[in-house]
Formats: sequence, C-alpha cells, structure tokens
Amino acid sequence: MFKMFSNSTNDNPVLQNTKLDKPEQRHSVLHDGIVIEGDWQSDGIVEFGGKIIGDLTVDVLIVTGTGNVEGNVRARSVTIEGKLYGTIAAINVTLATTAVVSGKIVAQQIQINSGANVEAKLHATGKADAVR
Repeated sequence: MFKMFSNSTNDNPVLQNTKLDKPEQRHSVLHDGIVIEGDWQSDGIVEFGGKIIGDLTVDVLIVTGTGNVEGNVRARSVTIEGKLYGTIAAINVTLATTAVVSGKIVAQQIQINSGANVEAKLHATGKADAVR
C-alpha cells in the first residue's frame, strides 16, 4: 500500500492563478516509476507521472508527460499531458499538446491544444450538472 505525503506549496504553473487551486488542499505527486494496479482516490490535487491500471477519483488531476492512465477518471478538473485510455468525467478538461487520449470525455468545458492526439467520443455539456 502506498502512503502519500502532503505538500502545501504549489509551484505548478498549471494550477497557479486558477479558481481550482485551494491552499488548504492536499497535493500528492506521484513520479514516473510508480505503478498502481487498482483504483485510487484523493480529495486533493494529484500530479500523476507514473502508471495506473484502475480508476482515479480525485478533485484535481494532472497527468504529467510521463503519466499513463488505463482506466476511468472522475474529477472536478483534469489536465492531460501524458496518456489516458478510458473515460474522463469532469467539469473542466484540458488536453495539452503532448496528450494522447483514447476513450470518452464528458465535461462542461473541454480544451484541446494543437498537437494533442485524441481518439475519443467528446461530449461538452456546457452545464455543471451534466457530469454527475
């Protein structure tokens, strides 16, 4: 079983100057080399650079360039810089230029940056209650 350490500092430019960043939130960083088989939950901000085969339920998820998620994600905000194979259900989804996504995305807002590789069914609801 993994025990995560909390970090109250926030040096990530993706999270700075956003309404989603709360100073009291737990901040977990999982670097490349970490492999999780099974579902994982967190009520805070998660920077994920490892590999997970399972579902993630978090408040704010950032899959870094080395991250690889094979499963479903449920979060308030999701940023993908790495790879995700599965379904994303969120309010805000951002796919960076390095993102590789295959599956389904349901969100109030979806931002896809030029260069992202996306093979997914997209459903931008425009309404906050549609992703519940």
